[in-house]
Amino acid sequence: MADNTIFIFSSDNGPWSEYPARMEKDGVTKRSHAGAAGIFRGSKAQSYEGGARVPFIIYWKNRIPAGQQRSEAISNVDVLPTLATWTGTKLPAGRELDGQDIGRLLEGKVKPGRFEHRPIFLVNHGKPEAVKLRQWKYREAPAWEHPVTGQLIPAVKELFNLDEDPSERVNLIDTYKEEAALLKKIFDGFAAYGQ
Repeated sequence: MADNTIFIFSSDNGPWSEYPARMEKDGVTKRSHAGAAGIFRGSKAQSYEGGARVPFIIYWKNRIPAGQQRSEAISNVDVLPTLATWTGTKLPAGRELDGQDIGRLLEGKVKPGRFEHRPIFLVNHGKPEAVKLRQWKYREAPAWEHPVTGQLIPAVKELFNLDEDPSERVNLIDTYKEEAALLKKIFDGFAAYGQ
């Protein structure tokens, strides 16, 4: 069976390191059980990289190169169209999918730096909070109350170059106005991307 099975390991979000205190009332769960996002800012339910960037591990004997490591941004919604292509399965006609077929990328048939994913939206409660395109990430998040401290976190508009600043520490929104305007337009057109 291992010779004829595609194995995929991933997650839907980053660690829930800022979960509410009620989670510890079972007497077993501790904050350290939630893990950490490493160098990435944010956690589960946040549209910073720490809330969305997760491992994606795939094994398919004789099809996916062993030991391959890629750094291109993809989305878990890419799994359905990719598996459909690989298995020759027809998808419903007349409905554009949220994801795209990334099979050639995973099979190592796309050279590093040559793959371009369409815009990837990070969505909370059905509303977009960020969009990623190439190395750029535009984030427009509403004000929210921190679940642990109760502190009100103000609304923001941010632009990050993830290649140079994967920790999202430097907001470039006033420095790269053309990139910010382009991503803002894509962000505002969220519904047009079939999300």
